[in-house]
Amino acid sequence: MRILNGPIAALAWLGRQGTLAIAASLFLGLSLPQLAAYVKPHLGETVFVLLLFSYLRTDPTAFRAYLRSPKIVIAASLWVMIGLPALFGLAYVVSGMRTAMPDLYTIMILQIAIAPITSSAAFAALMGLDVALSLVTLIVCSALSPVSTVAFSYLFLGTSLFSPIELGLKLFFFFAASGAVAYGIRRIAGQDWIERQKEPIDGLNVMTVFVFAIAAMEGVPHQVMAAPLFALALLGLVVALAILPVGLSVLVFLPAGADRGLAIGLLAAFRNLGVVMAALGSSLSATAWFYFALVQFPIFLLPALLKPLAVRLQRKAGS
Repeated sequence: MRILNGPIAALAWLGRQGTLAIAASLFLGLSLPQLAAYVKPHLGETVFVLLLFSYLRTDPTAFRAYLRSPKIVIAASLWVMIGLPALFGLAYVVSGMRTAMPDLYTIMILQIAIAPITSSAAFAALMGLDVALSLVTLIVCSALSPVSTVAFSYLFLGTSLFSPIELGLKLFFFFAASGAVAYGIRRIAGQDWIERQKEPIDGLNVMTVFVFAIAAMEGVPHQVMAAPLFALALLGLVVALAILPVGLSVLVFLPAGADRGLAIGLLAAFRNLGVVMAALGSSLSATAWFYFALVQFPIFLLPALLKPLAVRLQRKAGS
């Protein structure tokens, strides 16, 4: 199997670059818009693979520990899926955004109401945060999402734009199928082998995220050139709406540890807006699609910027 040594070493090197490689993949995605048409039809497979790697990078013992003592998972899930959507939704209503910018208001309500992105646990792994906490909370949030997303849609938009059954089945398939495959791999290969392949798995994570970046960045350069000031203002809004949930989550969960609060903050900030776009795509405005593309910037860049903080918090928690 020496022929595989080279590719495995390359993946391990890529995995060691971690969050920096993910940040770089965003700009590579911007430079390769011609590949978007080939990648977009396979986004479902991309989500599946990211979840599979998240399961493989999770320590089964830690995973079971959170299942046996789920207090922080329950608190985090309620914060991410109930507390923050209510807080941000009220802020959007009070700001008058629904009347002044209805297209943005709709997509921003749907963004804060939907479950976290499925790559949240993968990002936690690359940052050295608690992967088990991220993955268990992600699963619970996704289980709540069909109900909470519809409820907040009615509350703040006056109508539901989702079928809760369809959304629930789609999320269940991704989590159950990827979890079953990961379980099969772990049973066949063994946990020791998976631990030895940690860096190559992280490298595959980076490559999978790069595929997503290519699809998400389609059309962004053209839209920025067409309205640079609007693009800059919207990007500033997107970044603020990513940083604020992270900071609030760290403060709220400080008693449980700032490192855990940061992991929960990533779940709170990085929402699965791709599900919204896939379900409602043709009915959404060009502004909504541009907003979706710009949302990827903090998702791809913040893990690299926050990793030094994550490392310090992990060291402090371990001392």
